[in-house]
Amino acid sequence: MNADRLSAFFWLILGGGGVWGSISLGLGTTREPGSGFLSFLASGSVCLMALIIFAQSLRKKAETVPTISALWSGLRWKRPLGVGFITLGYILVFNLLGFAVTTFLFLIVLFRGLETLAWKKSLWIALISTSFTYLLLRISLEASLPKGIFGF
Repeated sequence: MNADRLSAFFWLILGGGGVWGSISLGLGTTREPGSGFLSFLASGSVCLMALIIFAQSLRKKAETVPTISALWSGLRWKRPLGVGFITLGYILVFNLLGFAVTTFLFLIVLFRGLETLAWKKSLWIALISTSFTYLLLRISLEASLPKGIFGF
């Protein structure tokens, strides 16, 4: 099967769902945009790009178009799967442990497990990144972040 057509169809369906959801939120006007205005523009852009890719795939010769199996051959899956599982773990314990602890541990596991940085460097980068993000979200933007079982 033609990979370009299949991916264009996927993005057209996804963008169409975004357009439909945006309309249900309310578009408003250009002077007073509603909740769904920006997501409508973004989803509409995704649909437009998908239609362009689909049209281009119709004009290509059959021998120059990659197949789906050719696109997936030779890929290394360790890192993407690792990031996916680590992120899933982050999501699952986020409310339990709180923002600061979960984010710090998440970054440590990413740096040590997937990037193989030294312990000292991993700890410092995770500490600085978590602290800066916490200060930005909690203090500057006054966002409510889960405190978790440790209370911070």
